[in-house]
Amino acid sequence: MKLAKITIIISLFLVFLFLCNANCDVQCAENENQCFKCHTSARNLIKITREIAETGPSKPAISSETSGEG
Repeated sequence: MKLAKITIIISLFLVFLFLCNANCDVQCAENENQCFKCHTSARNLIKITREIAETGPSKPAISSETSGEG
């Protein structure tokens, strides 16, 4: 009976520590990385990717090195 009680107490304590540690990791990541808030949403990632693709320079279809050869 005493062994079961100790096992339950230790298990609950470990679960408590695990939950506290998981919460701390998220808070630390938010404080260290300014991009964390924008890049955790799939919708925001798609929006940002489309904006970058629209504003980026267009790539040439044919390389200038290969034109005129042959």
